[in-house]
Amino acid sequence: MKIPEIFVSNGLKTIPKHLNFHEKDFFIYDYETYKTANLKFRVPSKTERTEHEDLMISVVIIDELISPKIFQSILKKFREEIQNIKNIYKGLYNSSEESAAKFLEIKETLLKYYQVINDIEGIQLNIDLNYKFPWGTHFCYFYQNKEDLMDILIPYINMGLEENQFCVWVTSEDLNEKEAKEKLKSEIKNFNKFLKKGQIEIFPYTEWYLKDGEFNFQRVLDGWVQKYNFAISHGFNGIRVTGNTAWVGKKHWKDFSDYEEEINNVVGNYRMIVLCTYPAEKCGINEILGVMKTHQVATIRKEGKWEILQRYDSSLSN
Repeated sequence: MKIPEIFVSNGLKTIPKHLNFHEKDFFIYDYETYKTANLKFRVPSKTERTEHEDLMISVVIIDELISPKIFQSILKKFREEIQNIKNIYKGLYNSSEESAAKFLEIKETLLKYYQVINDIEGIQLNIDLNYKFPWGTHFCYFYQNKEDLMDILIPYINMGLEENQFCVWVTSEDLNEKEAKEKLKSEIKNFNKFLKKGQIEIFPYTEWYLKDGEFNFQRVLDGWVQKYNFAISHGFNGIRVTGNTAWVGKKHWKDFSDYEEEINNVVGNYRMIVLCTYPAEKCGINEILGVMKTHQVATIRKEGKWEILQRYDSSLSN
């Protein structure tokens, strides 16, 4: 449960007065704070908690330029959402229909003035690999080859080390443990210092997912919690995980999919970030859709550009 919030873009320092925004209606952050902070929301009123749990809308205002066609699809989707809950909103503020109408007008005006993305799939954006992922993020990446895999994992691990996070990399045959360490040593300054400090662990899937030759997803989930407790007890800010899934075949696919679904409940409770990497050539359309459903963000690299296949859903974290 959370209240409506507005994440303000870098260039927007204040809300225009004519929109009549009030703190009781929205919780406002600048965009940089939104990207880097583990946000806390104000406690909703008793009325909000008991009567309006399903109607709160999150709006993200960003600086990215998007095409008019995509923007119009966003407007259409958002207006449909507003229309669907309009009757509920009538009782939101002092049971005043005029107040509810004003609230809706503000939402509409906001959409006219700013480019908004609200859970729209298929929008192509540049992904900044130095982005500071919020705690609780569980996302996946479909890679084409070994170079493609390293292009996302090296910056991902590097950011974690720089941020004093405990890092765990579970490898597969597409990029084995030895290759991973060699690449990290060549790309990350003072990597041996992090290794000697015990800030990073790299091991093959046979020592984690298929320990003793069997996949037991509850054992793996418990293992991540143990790794997290180790990280916190040793002074690290949290844990950053990546696991490669090239080993997952038909025999283990269903069990691993169940694990991917369940890990959302684990990641969201801790200062934890998890990136699962999937070989695109081994995934059919049904497998890709299944993976997307169990991750908050799915990404792929196409012709040198990063493409978001599924928008981040903050309801799965925090």
